[in-house]
Amino acid sequence: MDRNLKIFITVMLILSVISQFLPFKRDAVSLINVITNLAAFMGLSYACIYSRKVYPHLYLTLLLLSAAQFFSFLGDFTWFILESILSLNPFPSVADLFYLLYYPIFAAGIFTIPIRRYSDLRSIIDLLIILVASASAAWVFLLEPTVFAGGDFTEVLVSTLYVLGDLLIVFMIMDLIINKLGHLRSRTLHVFLASIIILLTADISFTYQSLTGIYAGGTPQDLLWAFSYILLLIAVNEFFKEDWSKPLYVEKKVTAVTYTPYIFIILFYLLTAYSVIKGGAEKSTVLLVSLGFIIVLFILRQQLSLKENMALLNDVENERRRAENYLEVAGSLIMVLDEKTRVKLINRRGLEILECDAGEVAGKNWFMTFVPPEDRGWREKLYTEKISSGSKGYHLTGEILTCKGNRKTVAWHVVFLREDGEFRGSIISGDDITELQRATRALEMSEMRYREIFELAPSPIISVGDDLLIRDCNRRAESVLGYRRGELIGRNLMDLIHPEDAGDDFEGERRLLRSNGDVIYADIGVARVGDERIIIIEDQTEIRRSLQEKELLLREIHHRVKNNLQIISSLLSIQERQLESEELSEVLRESRERIRSIALVHEHLYRSTNLRTIRIRDYLNNILSKLSQGQIHGKDVRISSRIEDLEFNLETSLPIGLMVNELVSNSLKHSGADNITVELRSLNGTLELTVKDDGIGLESPEVLEKSGSMGWYLIRALTDQLDGELKIETEDGLSVSLRFRELGYRERY
Repeated sequence: MDRNLKIFITVMLILSVISQFLPFKRDAVSLINVITNLAAFMGLSYACIYSRKVYPHLYLTLLLLSAAQFFSFLGDFTWFILESILSLNPFPSVADLFYLLYYPIFAAGIFTIPIRRYSDLRSIIDLLIILVASASAAWVFLLEPTVFAGGDFTEVLVSTLYVLGDLLIVFMIMDLIINKLGHLRSRTLHVFLASIIILLTADISFTYQSLTGIYAGGTPQDLLWAFSYILLLIAVNEFFKEDWSKPLYVEKKVTAVTYTPYIFIILFYLLTAYSVIKGGAEKSTVLLVSLGFIIVLFILRQQLSLKENMALLNDVENERRRAENYLEVAGSLIMVLDEKTRVKLINRRGLEILECDAGEVAGKNWFMTFVPPEDRGWREKLYTEKISSGSKGYHLTGEILTCKGNRKTVAWHVVFLREDGEFRGSIISGDDITELQRATRALEMSEMRYREIFELAPSPIISVGDDLLIRDCNRRAESVLGYRRGELIGRNLMDLIHPEDAGDDFEGERRLLRSNGDVIYADIGVARVGDERIIIIEDQTEIRRSLQEKELLLREIHHRVKNNLQIISSLLSIQERQLESEELSEVLRESRERIRSIALVHEHLYRSTNLRTIRIRDYLNNILSKLSQGQIHGKDVRISSRIEDLEFNLETSLPIGLMVNELVSNSLKHSGADNITVELRSLNGTLELTVKDDGIGLESPEVLEKSGSMGWYLIRALTDQLDGELKIETEDGLSVSLRFRELGYRERY
């Protein structure tokens, strides 16, 4: 409770006690009522302003309650001025007008409390019982004496309206309790209801004392209004502590609400008895008639309750049948044991698992009949220990003996049944896991075999997820990569791949990084299993080194062959200079040029990147350059080329080079041409080599065929080697064209 509110309440209570000892206690109590009423109004107003921003669904209720409390304050304030300051009779006066406005507005505020209403017929009858009882008692003890006592009409009317106002609020409170509130958890509403009950008690007490002429102002009875306003202030304080965005109730009504009509019936009976004894039969007629009507309503209510109970019994029976059906169709064994571990109930699935008929199971001791002898002792001991310890139940996996003598493994769940703390038996459910256990063992064996194969595999194997984080690896992966298993697990696979080889697709030849920074050449294969990728690494490092060594050796061989051919060419050149015969010198010169063409092939090979192919354009241009530089005749011939940038293997390059050497040499020596053109191009999957000059030409191609020269014989042999087609044209010089395809490469290592 707020500290300031505690101080205010303490001060008001102290003043209330002191007022009873003052000579002007009527005026003091009246002033206390004014102050507490004003405080209650201010508290409700503040709550109303707060709810408009935070809980708008409560705004209307708090607005009406604040307005009603304002009129109540005006009534108390006006009453105090008339009675205590002006020494006038405050009844009837404008103060009564303010008081009478309070009742309907306050009742409307209670009616608009935003709680869902119940709508059953029994609740309506309960309200009628309360209404008849309250109205009858009010008529006999308050309204009838007021109406028929005579006196000023205004006084009678105002007094009657006071009673009707109290009845209206009583009815609204009963409606709130019976038709709206269920299992209420709100301290605010509890205190609020207590405040209204005290207020009504004060009103009824004041009215009755005024009618009987025993009213005395300033008594503790007048302080009930102040106490009511103080409780209203406490309710407002509690309002700010609760979360009003959540429901205030549950569907089930609290028991006290159900018995509210009984309380009013008992009170009505006591009032009727009192009326008969004290007032005589004539005064009690209204009460007796009302009592008869209440009895009729009560019988109707009980009939409805009986009907509801019958419906509940039917629902229970239906639930029982439904539970039995569930029990029968359940996929698990379900049975009930009594206090002595005898089988009271077992479902159809249980009989199937036990391989028994119902008569073979019912009434049998579970442990003695269906638990294997070697397990019977410890399982029965466990069962009794769990019962003694107060446990709710336990889980267990164990074997059973069936009626046919078979053994099965069952997973059990035991739940103990207790009533008022006393053990009454147990409900046991079980699932036959015999086949599951066999499958599990087979799976475990398969896992062990897989693990052994995985660990003993000669190649590194790594398991990664879709996020490329390493989940597992074998021992070979540890030794090859230089990491321990714990260092690899959780690491991203891309951390092991050389940055230059990294990419979305890591399958194929890649460079891997060892823990010490060394590079490993690997061929990576990937296999997907569910959400897992199995990475198989073939270490190609030693093979790469071996291939590099072989490559160096081949380059050395080609280099030495080229050098040896140059030595032979040099020897032939020396021999040529020593010969006197021009014819023999020419033969040696031609041989030397052919050897030089062959040597150029090996030179280009050992300089190439892959030792398998030669860029034919560079090779032929080199030959043509050598031939152009070696012209010994007086006339310089212009040699040009149009050669596509192609790569040929050794089997194709060497014949092409020799053929170009022969044809160009022949044109330089015999054609008398000014220009020689060499052209090599690809045409629709074939290749075409053309050597053309603008010399004197020949009468016909047959002249070459009949010449019988070594050069022409070599050209024919090379054409056959290339499996090509030779075409010779003799018009406007000599043109020799060869159509061929690249020969297949023959692996040498």
